Amino acid sequence: MPVPQKIPIFTTIFNFILLAMLFVGLALRLCIRAVVGSKGSTRKRDNPSRKSEVSSNIATASEINDILAASGYRAREHVVTTRDGYLLVIHKIEKAHQEEPIRPRAVVYMHHGLLTNSELWVLGSSKEKSLPYLLVDAGYDVYLGNNRGNKYSRKHLKLPVSEPEFWDFSLDEFAYFDIPDTMDYIESLYKCKSRSVASGIGGMNSRSFLSIPESGTITPRSSTSTLSHYESPIDIIYIGFSQGCSQLLASLSIHPDLNTKIKLFIGLSPAIIPSNLNYPIFKLIVDQAAADNSFLYSIFGRRAIMPSVAFWSTMMGTRVYEKVVDKSLSLLFGWNGTNISQEQKRIGYPHMFSNSSVKSLLHWFQIIKAGRFQMFDETCSCGLTKLSALTSRSKAKGVRVTPFPITDHLNVPMYLFYGDSDILVDIEKTKSLIVDSNPMMKDKLKFELCKNYEHMDTLWGDDVYEDVFKKVLLELDSLDSAKIEI
Repeated sequence: MPVPQKIPIFTTIFNFILLAMLFVGLALRLCIRAVVGSKGSTRKRDNPSRKSEVSSNIATASEINDILAASGYRAREHVVTTRDGYLLVIHKIEKAHQEEPIRPRAVVYMHHGLLTNSELWVLGSSKEKSLPYLLVDAGYDVYLGNNRGNKYSRKHLKLPVSEPEFWDFSLDEFAYFDIPDTMDYIESLYKCKSRSVASGIGGMNSRSFLSIPESGTITPRSSTSTLSHYESPIDIIYIGFSQGCSQLLASLSIHPDLNTKIKLFIGLSPAIIPSNLNYPIFKLIVDQAAADNSFLYSIFGRRAIMPSVAFWSTMMGTRVYEKVVDKSLSLLFGWNGTNISQEQKRIGYPHMFSNSSVKSLLHWFQIIKAGRFQMFDETCSCGLTKLSALTSRSKAKGVRVTPFPITDHLNVPMYLFYGDSDILVDIEKTKSLIVDSNPMMKDKLKFELCKNYEHMDTLWGDDVYEDVFKKVLLELDSLDSAKIEI
């Protein structure tokens, strides 16, 4: 157990100043709210477009169960222990008043993007704009995953979160540990359920998972679209957003056996090899950070990035924070956000960001600069002389960064949705990466172009149900139909 460190006197003074600022800020906000409320109370009562109570509850929720409760759902928390000791929380989404397990059509696992967490999936301004709710209502078992280090996974068996060693991870670790270990957990969970049903223990309704004919003999269902015989490997449908897509591709490349566990991969805004950032100064930062790791570490340190986002979103208030986020996304990526309503921004922006490591952001800068889907580059001169590491060209002759080996064992049907106004998705490079060395993937890869869509629109766009979610549900229905025919 780590020895508690002595807190410096300057830290104590800073905390007192911060506390005073919080009280002053709260007092100012209450005064402004009182003045505005008294002047516009009559207008608000008569305004038919006033925000709904459900939307307000979601916007002010502190964690995922509060968000779900506002829409009539709940989450059951599961803890996945990775092979390197991180504890990851995954959320199983259910209807709030579901008393006993129903027979699922399939298991759907959903994974978020960079600097976000599982909340991202359930922030739609209506049920039609929250894909997990649609899937649960359609009879699927839905799990939302979390990466190490974010809001719901800040725990390790040995490392305290305050130590730099805890934050020493990037896309490499997400792909090598987090995704495959979570898939193994889900598979073992259903095997355990199957054994419990077969032995008549655990308080489960046997009809939930097995067919009981008139003779009274329990037999597995053989020709339905349900997950019935869990002793054999179960089929998992993986739905990823942004980095959640690249994590799966990387995992499939270094864990060939994972290809047999994923029945279908659906990717929303699949960020695999992004283009460089929009604004010139940010392009320079990306290039410099990719050339020398110490540059980004000197600015943000070696722990978490964006650790104070919750504080600023609270202190700024809803309207100011929306403007700051909109301006930031415009400068970084050139997005205008016209496909996302103000109501959706009001709900989604306060929950949009979560912690990750500085190293994970640096990894993406390296991928952008290199223009290839590669593992993390330590960019150090170990094994090289100072002269041979002086330029990138001479260094490249002595060191080759290992790519994620998307080779001929990749064998998972894929359905990718992307927007033509999204610089984080280069669909031609993505297609080339998947297909060029994998002839068997040519007939298993489908693309869906969403015109004028930006990165977040595949989650929150005004027409996301018709353009994306409805097509996802139809694709899953066709998968069920194929099972029945077999």
